[in-house]
Amino acid sequence: MTDTTAPTPTKKPKKDPDRVIIRPWPKVIFLYPTLVASLIGWFASWLSKDGASAAGNPTVGWIFMLIFAINLLVFAFDFSRIKSITILFIGVAIVFALMWANNQWEIMAWVREKLGTIDIRMNAQFYGFMAFLLAFIFFLVFVNTRFNYYEINRNEILHHHGYLGDIRRTPTTAMRMQKEIYDLMEYALLRSGRLVFNPQTEREALVIDNVVGINEVERRIKYLLSSVSVAVRQEDVSEEAF
Repeated sequence: MTDTTAPTPTKKPKKDPDRVIIRPWPKVIFLYPTLVASLIGWFASWLSKDGASAAGNPTVGWIFMLIFAINLLVFAFDFSRIKSITILFIGVAIVFALMWANNQWEIMAWVREKLGTIDIRMNAQFYGFMAFLLAFIFFLVFVNTRFNYYEINRNEILHHHGYLGDIRRTPTTAMRMQKEIYDLMEYALLRSGRLVFNPQTEREALVIDNVVGINEVERRIKYLLSSVSVAVRQEDVSEEAF
C-alpha cells in the first residue's frame, strides 16, 4: 500500500475563507491625495487671521497645486517599471544639469526670483467646495461598488452587476490566474493592480482592473483555490483505496 500525502494549502487568511470579494474601483479613487490636500487647505484658510473670506496662504496653494499635478500625471500615464526608471534617471540628470549650470552662471537665483513672482492663493470656499465635490464623488463610487463586484467561491466566479441583482457565473475549474502591477504610481497609492482570470470554459479572459490591496486579494484567492485542489486530490485518493 502506497502512502499518499496531500499537499498542504497555503496559510489560511483571517477573513472569508470560503469566498473572496473583489470590487473593481474607477481611477477617480486615486484623487484621494487631492481630497486630503483640499481638507488641509480648507482648515488652514479658516485658521488664518482674517477668517474664511481672506485669501489663502500661498505656501498651501503651492502644495495643493503640486499634489493636484501629480494626481493628473497618474491619470495621464501608466508608470510601468521601465518608464518609471527612465523618468527617475531623467530627473536625476536634470538636477545635476541645474547644479552644473548654477555653478557656471548662478541661474538658481534667477529661478527663485521668477518662482517668487507666482502667487497661488485660494480661499476657504475653494478648498471646501473641492473637498465636498471629491467626497461626494467618492461616496457615489462606494455605493456603486456595492452593486458591481465579483464573488469568487470554491466552484465559480459570480459577477454581481446592475441595480436589479444580475449575476454572471463562470466556473473555476482549471482556471488560471495572473496578477499584473502595470502602474507603479497606482500601486504606491493604493497597492492596486490588475487580476486576469483565464477560465477553461470561456474564450475571453476575465480582466478586473484597479483591485485595491491586490497582494492580499491574490493570497486569499490562492488559498481558496489550493484548498479546492487539496479536497479533490483527497477524494481521488479515497476512491483509489476502494
